[in-house]
Amino acid sequence: MHAACFGLDGTLGHHAADFGDYAAWLRNELALHQCDMNAFARVLDEETRRDGPLTFEVALGRVLDRLQQRRPVDLAGVAAAAVAAYAADYRAQPGAAEVLATLDGRGVRLALVTNGPDDLQRAALAATGLTRRFRAIIVSGDRDVAARMPAPRQYDLACAALESAPAATLMVGCDPDVDVGGALAFGMRALLVGRGRGPVPVGVLVADRLEGVVRAVGA
Repeated sequence: MHAACFGLDGTLGHHAADFGDYAAWLRNELALHQCDMNAFARVLDEETRRDGPLTFEVALGRVLDRLQQRRPVDLAGVAAAAVAAYAADYRAQPGAAEVLATLDGRGVRLALVTNGPDDLQRAALAATGLTRRFRAIIVSGDRDVAARMPAPRQYDLACAALESAPAATLMVGCDPDVDVGGALAFGMRALLVGRGRGPVPVGVLVADRLEGVVRAVGA
């Protein structure tokens, strides 16, 4: 197998800080002192998971509209600061750099596929130092993608960019439904990293840690 796609959140990277603290900081930046914290965090989570073209500024604007709050004049600046703050606490998973370097060195073509606001996910990936390993970076919020996994568009774009047929491409992810289930439905092979996340779909390889990906690819 000479092509592989990786998920980001929970697979290659993770947000190391408490998301509740991040949401509280962001609520303060937006001057929503009278807004219920739980409501703000819930709506923020929902809006950053929207389908279609999406940036963090767009998501924040929708949050404010739903909460019937006035948009600040410098919403773009607040969004940029929020993206930077999120990325500052984003880390690569143990072994991620070594696994990607090994596969890249052996000629395995690599792509990253992930859901979320385009600017937020690209900043998070950049914070891990792993960007240069990928021939293609496919983010659901990118206006040229505009579809969240497990919809087939991301897998289709990744396979096209890697010049690899789905059956010859491995999807590596941590979610049995979103990452892995969607890839299987598209005709790809799949490897689930980690355990304890519910039933494993039939035909899926399982590895406790990322190091198992190198053996699975068989490069």
